[in-house]
Amino acid sequence: MRCVVTGAASGIGREVALLLAGQGHEVMITDRDETGLEVTARDVTDIRPGALLDDQVLDITDIDEVRAWASRITGEFGAPDEVFHVAGIAIWGDPRTLPHDKWVKVIDVNLMGTVHVVEALVPAMTSAGRIGTGRRARPRRLCCVSSAAGIIGLPWHAAYSASKGGVLGMCEVLRFDLAPHGVSVHVAVPGAVDTPLVRTIDIDGVDQTNDRVRKAKKLFQGHAATPALAARKIVDGTRKGRYLLYTSGDIRVGRWAQVNLPWAYRAVMRILNRGLRWAAADARQGRTR
Repeated sequence: MRCVVTGAASGIGREVALLLAGQGHEVMITDRDETGLEVTARDVTDIRPGALLDDQVLDITDIDEVRAWASRITGEFGAPDEVFHVAGIAIWGDPRTLPHDKWVKVIDVNLMGTVHVVEALVPAMTSAGRIGTGRRARPRRLCCVSSAAGIIGLPWHAAYSASKGGVLGMCEVLRFDLAPHGVSVHVAVPGAVDTPLVRTIDIDGVDQTNDRVRKAKKLFQGHAATPALAARKIVDGTRKGRYLLYTSGDIRVGRWAQVNLPWAYRAVMRILNRGLRWAAADARQGRTR
């Protein structure tokens, strides 16, 4: 199969690309991080010569750039059999003080970036239709990565949740809109995953070298799944035709509690909020508490 992977320079996207190559598929990878993308491209080729069809540095917030890229790869290689759209960023912050430009940035990358990928690739996928003929024909697959933050009320995640919740809502519609045209849609909702994003995350107004913040991050990383495990769950779940793809059991339980035990869900969310306020209490950089 010919597969597209965005966000392939690091983290889950990189691991998805490596996994697909190891399974014998051909991959087309992209990311805005040129250095990281080069490393992934080299590693894909090391796993299996010929597995790498294309690698391009791409800014998914630029619709013209995304359209030009999509037009080129579909012209050269045809409609992709599978698309794993993983690219995204994380920005957290107190909603009372989070700067407007950070709200815009995270929505531009995570939500509008996903819209751009859908706009650019889905028409070719639906025009090509299902793969094969007769009873053995199967759909092309589109998998977008949302987040647990698109489902549950994690503290200081308002802007990030707006972006990822938008992805989740869009996929809920697309899975019905695109099914008659031979494309199945899937959405991943990862919880804690120990990716490079964790180390570089923008927590607005917080000094991340502070001891409390470092302790909180260490606790998070100790609980987090590895990117390789998350990638395997996403790819395996997509192949099995599951719509909502969890990478850890805690988010599945959290979602269930949100619906069935709302009092327990509220209690846990309050504890998480208190924990974040404790971690950030003496790490604020001149912002109003």
